[in-house]
Amino acid sequence: MRFERRSGNRTAADSAAFTRAVTDARERHNLSDIVARYTALRRRGARELVGLCPFHSERSPSFEVNDAKGVYHCHGCGVSGDAFRFLMAKDGLTFRQAFEALTGDIFPTISDEERARRKEADARETARRIALARSIWSASVSPDGTPAEVYARSRGIVIKLPETVRFIMTPRWREDATGEVGRDHPAMACALQDVTGAIVGVQCVFLQDGGRRKYERVHADGSKAKAKLSFGIIVGSAFRLGPPTEHIAICEGPEDGLTLRQEMPDRSIWVACGTAMMPRMALPAEIAQVTIAGDNGAAGRTAAQEAGAAFLATGVAVNEIFPDAGFKDWNDQLRGIRS
Repeated sequence: MRFERRSGNRTAADSAAFTRAVTDARERHNLSDIVARYTALRRRGARELVGLCPFHSERSPSFEVNDAKGVYHCHGCGVSGDAFRFLMAKDGLTFRQAFEALTGDIFPTISDEERARRKEADARETARRIALARSIWSASVSPDGTPAEVYARSRGIVIKLPETVRFIMTPRWREDATGEVGRDHPAMACALQDVTGAIVGVQCVFLQDGGRRKYERVHADGSKAKAKLSFGIIVGSAFRLGPPTEHIAICEGPEDGLTLRQEMPDRSIWVACGTAMMPRMALPAEIAQVTIAGDNGAAGRTAAQEAGAAFLATGVAVNEIFPDAGFKDWNDQLRGIRS
């Protein structure tokens, strides 16, 4: 499928104005007020609400909503996103229709005073999270000869790993209230850069067996621990495999990103931390065209369409590519692993 660019040359001012408009639309409402039309939510802790997932049938609540961050996530079926993604998925709206709904009077709005209070609190929290991510990145080292390189090679990545990939021994968890941290684990660290190129986050792929496989652990309740954890700011940021150019490719997941970088050495590849983050990636003004390298399957194609709609709205030309039939993602295709 091919999307054509809707507007002329995009300027930095155009991009900034669009980002502000989308952010303002999102911040006008509590996400819980939007989600509550489909499922009953109860508060759990100071910042989160939980309820039965509106996207799949379940008996025990696994669907979480965080009003402070404006995001939702289901630990059962894996769906996640923000108000835009929720309206597009549940109400069948386009990105533009979701924007109109969020800027209209359909949902309860947050007062200006409350928005100002939240902005101040968010600014403090953002600064703290960026400082943590930068401390992790500054402690990381070249991946050469480390478990990070072993992991990349085990995934069929034979190119020299870029400067935005490093190795780190770092805790998987940190308790902000007490300052406690877990023990160090080996991880491949991927730098996350904001629209200016500044490092604002790190995605860690935790490893075991010397890097021959990702971290695995099953909790007492039967759920699996996440092998990938992100620190810092992931909304709007990207794991960059190449500089800003007129035409870049975007995908989800560092393994797919490294695969595409290997397969398309002349193209800059930028990676989002999760499919929900693809439409929210902030692009510098020099980027005029994006190739969205989506995953196969309904979820992957939906994510690609949502990202395409978001980028088109900023005046960026968009086209989509997918792995060959029978392969879930680009790295599986590289390794010949069929789904």
